[in-house]
Amino acid sequence: MATADGKASSKPAGSSVALVFGASGEQGRAVMEGLVDHGFSKVYGFTRLQENREDVRYLQDALGCLLIQGDIANIEEVEKALKETRADCIFLVTTTELPTEIGQTTGCWNAMEAEFEVIQQFFDVLLKVHKQDGLPRHVVFSTKDNVHQLYHSNNENSNMDWKDLSPMDDGSIVPHYSAKGKGAGYAKQLLQDTPGASGLALTLVTLPFVYSNFLGFFTPLPVSSEQDKHNANQWSISASLGDGSKPLDMMSVSDLSNIIPRIFEQPERYRNQNIRLSACRISMDEIAAHFSDLFGKDVIYNPLLPQEVAALPFPSAPAMAQMCQYLQQCAPPHDMGTTQTILEASHRKPQSFQDWLLTHSDSSAFERVGLDLDAPEISSVVVFGATSPQGRSVIRGLLNDTRKQYTVRAACLDVASDAAKALESLDTERVTLVATNLDDVASCQAAAEGVDGAFLVTDFYQDSAQANVEVEQQHAKNVIDACEAASSIKHLVFSTMDNVEGMMKGHDNNGNKDNNSSIVDAKAKAAAYARTKKLSVTYVILPCYSELFLDMIQRLPVPTPKSSNTSNDADTAKLVLTIPLKNDEKVMCMSVDDLGPAVSNIFDSYQVYAGHEIGLVTDFVSVSEIRDMLNVVIQGDDSTDNALETKTVPHDDWVASMTASTSVSHSYMKDLGQIFAYLSHTDAVKKRHSIAKTMKLVPSARPLKLWVEQNKDNPSFREKLGLR
Repeated sequence: MATADGKASSKPAGSSVALVFGASGEQGRAVMEGLVDHGFSKVYGFTRLQENREDVRYLQDALGCLLIQGDIANIEEVEKALKETRADCIFLVTTTELPTEIGQTTGCWNAMEAEFEVIQQFFDVLLKVHKQDGLPRHVVFSTKDNVHQLYHSNNENSNMDWKDLSPMDDGSIVPHYSAKGKGAGYAKQLLQDTPGASGLALTLVTLPFVYSNFLGFFTPLPVSSEQDKHNANQWSISASLGDGSKPLDMMSVSDLSNIIPRIFEQPERYRNQNIRLSACRISMDEIAAHFSDLFGKDVIYNPLLPQEVAALPFPSAPAMAQMCQYLQQCAPPHDMGTTQTILEASHRKPQSFQDWLLTHSDSSAFERVGLDLDAPEISSVVVFGATSPQGRSVIRGLLNDTRKQYTVRAACLDVASDAAKALESLDTERVTLVATNLDDVASCQAAAEGVDGAFLVTDFYQDSAQANVEVEQQHAKNVIDACEAASSIKHLVFSTMDNVEGMMKGHDNNGNKDNNSSIVDAKAKAAAYARTKKLSVTYVILPCYSELFLDMIQRLPVPTPKSSNTSNDADTAKLVLTIPLKNDEKVMCMSVDDLGPAVSNIFDSYQVYAGHEIGLVTDFVSVSEIRDMLNVVIQGDDSTDNALETKTVPHDDWVASMTASTSVSHSYMKDLGQIFAYLSHTDAVKKRHSIAKTMKLVPSARPLKLWVEQNKDNPSFREKLGLR
């Protein structure tokens, strides 16, 4: 379907049901994370693994996916899954069961044919089910090149690039590629030739060499006579990928979490396409240099002959040798431009190898071969903005961390204030109050000097910041400069926000008086400033606090007839949740209390998160869903007969009303309202926040429903809900 301007129309993710075959593998898991984050209404995963597996529990408990245990080779189980889920978006990835005996050069043909048969049967049953129920479906199949077919056709044409690539003893050539490529050809032809198959759309995605290969067959190994990792002074990546200077297409599998949902959202645009994905072109010499730079060890690329790779003492080495030879000598290029275009639609960039390596630097695969960072531990932290909700949460999170005894400096403008003293009372031995003036870089540096880490959140509630938002931006810059200058600071965690001003360009203002979101953009500009510094930083971006929903509940009078003598007192007033969004529009949220454990975990593995921007979120919930969750508490309480209602109000009216009924400043409410207004324009901000990544970072983070349940007996919580 196309719009009037000729552009492909988008299919709303919230109306789609997704089914992922191969759910527990690396690709399937990344895709499921992305489907959840993009708001697909239901996400099913089809896997052979048992429910008690940790990775399966992650998909079920952390992501909230619905898992179906089955074997893709069992056609009855596949048919049942297609029928019962009625999924209209299907992702398929298959595996090749290559021989496990070291040096074996037979049996690969049978493995290739077995995988092809699985793919063939899958598309046969898909077509059968479609003819029965008529449900339109879009299948994205992760495929590879049919190297076996390409080899024979090129040899017939005497193509010299292929002359050195030889079949194995059983006639197979790169079997784990060829099976998928042959299957893709079958699927494409089947859907083209079969009458009545027009309701089935097929998109092929062909991945290049993926970074995670360096966690397996291509892990750098220690170079020594006895392969003693403890005494090694050099590590080598041994492969037959040329002399090391030729750039190869590569990417991170994690990018699929944003690529596949975008393809599903625009089925007509990507129908019948084979998208050859690539994040970058990078040489093996550059790969080795990145390993050396990160680990501080001598890592080299060791170019081998194909027969030398085939003789390595690893299962499937002959197939890997063929793959290397194909990639460096024969493979057609992949499409970096299309890959970037798809990701840019989600305001993402492809993950670089350097970033991927940093993220996986603590992998057991590297530790086993003696590659580890040995980063200095962070055990003391200064918290700037200590008396703010975020600052308090971070201090509690550090104090509650059982892995180490953090000492905390709470940087406060007024150490004699009740808020500061409350922080000190959390642990008088481990919390020290430090008088800090954010207008003064020297004062900030004095607070930072001598501690290992720093957390920064600027506090808009300070009078000086409210008077001029540039003051808040300058406060952040002063702390950043102080942390860079302090000799002891190893890492800064900066709580920033999205650049709404920049992302709003091209959108109308929806009737609001202005588009500026000064609080938000001040933090975003300060984050951009931090990126210019020689400072290790992790950027965390919080969504709407779950706690703020309680501040958006107003007690409004119940209209009474003019003749009535009934007064509108507190008992007759109605509770109204006022958010400047429609009832079906979604809000992203997380309890600010869960920030503390997240920051503590970042400090514990700061070398992994350095340079990363982490959009935290536990829920994408509609206004009506928020109302219903709170009503479970209200209507289940004997002290009231009330019920929470919702009311949609224009942005400016909402700002005026909330400012008048709460202690929150007009400027803050204006900015908060502008964020809600922006969310109604586009999903750009939402797609920078990931439930999956949040739950990985802090598994104890509570979804809104659980947060409400846990707080139902909290006196402050009850008071705001009008409960006694």
